Amino acid sequence: MCAHIYKVSSQKVELKSMFRDLMNNITTMSMIGKRYHGDVIDSGDVKSAPRFRAIMEEVLKLMHTPYVGDFLPFFAWIDIGGHQKKMIALMKRVDVFFDEVIENRRRIGNSESGIMVDKLLALQEQEPELYTDQIIRGFIMIMLIAGTETPYLTLEWAMSLLLNHPNVMKKIKNEIDTHVGTHRLLQEDDLEKLSYLQNVINESLRLCPTLPMLLPREASQDTKIGGYFVPSGTMLLVNAWAIQRDPVLWDKPDEFIPERFEGRSDDKYKMLGFSVGRRGCPGTSLGYRVLGLALGTLIQAFEWEKIGDEQVDMNAFYGLSMAKLTPLQALCKPRPNMIPLFG
Repeated sequence: MCAHIYKVSSQKVELKSMFRDLMNNITTMSMIGKRYHGDVIDSGDVKSAPRFRAIMEEVLKLMHTPYVGDFLPFFAWIDIGGHQKKMIALMKRVDVFFDEVIENRRRIGNSESGIMVDKLLALQEQEPELYTDQIIRGFIMIMLIAGTETPYLTLEWAMSLLLNHPNVMKKIKNEIDTHVGTHRLLQEDDLEKLSYLQNVINESLRLCPTLPMLLPREASQDTKIGGYFVPSGTMLLVNAWAIQRDPVLWDKPDEFIPERFEGRSDDKYKMLGFSVGRRGCPGTSLGYRVLGLALGTLIQAFEWEKIGDEQVDMNAFYGLSMAKLTPLQALCKPRPNMIPLFG
């Protein structure tokens, strides 16, 4: 991504699509050993890449389409709008594509590759009843959905906040220069030394949760929450956006103040960007590492400015996820000391 930004750094840079391509490629590379987005597609995947992108675009479109049957089960049998029919047809295409991927990895047969599907296929040989191709297909789909949209939207929100608060961006840059320098790019091992960068990520997740309403939960038994009786079988929705801006829990909740997280360890149940408990996101630590590497490298390698004198628009489009209403554009130029790294 940085190499591409370097090539176009003399003009406006549209960041949303770059962040989307980056996160998609990170996820597909770790899962199936392929990159299907941007200008890094392998020659052998030229035909399969657009096919994959079309499938995933349709998956996300249907995910974001409200379905009456989810909220009024009585109407589920009617299939208003043909939602179920579309989903069934789409899943057939998904299964065909991922079956081809699984068979290809099975032919290669490299369980030491570090690619997730290869690991699952190795487990399949030991416990075939637990690791069927169907289970592996489902695992791939879950990781693709969970590991792409929310991270790239978080990056876009974080960069928007930083462009509106250049003093915070400067503080991150100084931290990186102190602990990493400009002779090489930021690496994963450096992240533990960059506490302020981590504070900025947490504050971005607090102010702009990409899932403002957490995934629905169902009460497994009668219980009471906040004095309210919740009968067994009730669908529960957690409003993470409201909790993370609650003035009872946060000082100046609507302001961007990364310093609020310095030395804090008591915010576990106030910060819900990755949910909590047994149903919390299993990729939380990976998500923080990916966000830290991406955001930190962008700040380390380039000088960033917003376009014009007005603040970056922070209005949101609310759906299943919370995206910026206007895709982020910015001006950037490579830092002089970093240019040799892109040569």
